[in-house]
Amino acid sequence: MTESEDYHPMWDKIGIDLEKHDQLLAVLPEIYKEIYIDSQKNRPDMSFFDFVIGDIHGIWVKELIDAKNKGRKIIGTFCVYVPDELIYALDGISVGLCGGTNFSNYAIEGILPSNLCPLIKSAVGFKLGRICPYFQSLDLLIGETTCDGTFLLSLLQPIIHLKTSDN
Repeated sequence: MTESEDYHPMWDKIGIDLEKHDQLLAVLPEIYKEIYIDSQKNRPDMSFFDFVIGDIHGIWVKELIDAKNKGRKIIGTFCVYVPDELIYALDGISVGLCGGTNFSNYAIEGILPSNLCPLIKSAVGFKLGRICPYFQSLDLLIGETTCDGTFLLSLLQPIIHLKTSDN
């Protein structure tokens, strides 16, 4: 998060668990630096990208909420198999959703099967734990049938399931 703006009132308004979210934001910069900056010795100057990533739960979420307040739909996806044309036809904005970390698994313990895909467990944890501002700002989730786990998400969010193959 950048030091220029305090997004806590915005996050609170969309229902974020501020304590858990602050814990997540406390570790993200160091993880990002370790994985993506320090490990790439020949990395070109990417200052603007680093700035945007450093404020990933602030600037972009604010833009989404502003667009939503003007009547646009915020549509979450997990997969590249969702055609952008569907989202554009709804005057929507596509948002890739959080997942892939066990930070949010505390929220799904005893709820989801332990052998479920880690991405789905993580994503459901981010939604149930109210940690991800992108999940909290959605109007609709488009789930594709490449993964049975996305069907679980229909319990948490209005969802459209797209059949991506005949298999």
